[in-house]
Amino acid sequence: MTATTPTSQLLSLLDPLLARIAALAPEALTSAEQTHALEATLEAEFPYAGPRVQAIGETLARGVADGWLANRGAPDSRFGRVAKASEATHGLSIDVVSMVGSAVEHTHPQGEVTLGFPARPTRDEKTCQFEGRDPAWVVMAPGSRHIPTVVGERMNLIYFLPQGAVEWHLE
Repeated sequence: MTATTPTSQLLSLLDPLLARIAALAPEALTSAEQTHALEATLEAEFPYAGPRVQAIGETLARGVADGWLANRGAPDSRFGRVAKASEATHGLSIDVVSMVGSAVEHTHPQGEVTLGFPARPTRDEKTCQFEGRDPAWVVMAPGSRHIPTVVGERMNLIYFLPQGAVEWHLE
């Protein structure tokens, strides 16, 4: 019998999302309308307030607190890879960041799909924002470039990159 690890439990929770995100092809988005439509589709099919997405948020919070997720980087921006892009992840890399403030500027050659949560459980989801948006789904189009920013309280973010494509701007 194979032991279940926290990472394998997280991947099991994520599998239906990964399959759907890959099928929706974020790398093919060409307009703001398509980006917003993808966010709306993900919210309709995997509601932020729904049990699966909330279980993902709880798993992220436990993983960050226990040190098996987002265990590298500076105190205000901890990060870590859950899985490289592979057939098992439907061609998406999976990374987690626990942050407040700004992080490293980068470009998404094939887009990015992010799911954000307050790092501390709270009844008021308005205590923090990622990219000016309340916790939930955030989709960035192919070619988008930004300095990831969380205002308010710390957030835990899990993001999915088609084929793991990202270009870091370290200067």
